[in-house]
Amino acid sequence: MSDANPFMSLSPAAVDVLDDMVEEWLDRDRHGELNGNYGYGPKKSEAFSLIHTQVRAAWKARVNYADVEESSE
Repeated sequence: MSDANPFMSLSPAAVDVLDDMVEEWLDRDRHGELNGNYGYGPKKSEAFSLIHTQVRAAWKARVNYADVEESSE
């Protein structure tokens, strides 16, 4: 598997949306919903953790609190 972050090539707006979505799922994870209601086991949990790490890195590089609605990108 490649170490390249697949989210880095996305627009800042797309990365910001993904970051919002991941945060929503993290909240579900904190409440135990992923393992219970969504059938997440170790493999899906590990994959979600990787996605979270990559989306967060892309967010820091591409958005980092900027208003994407004001961006020219």
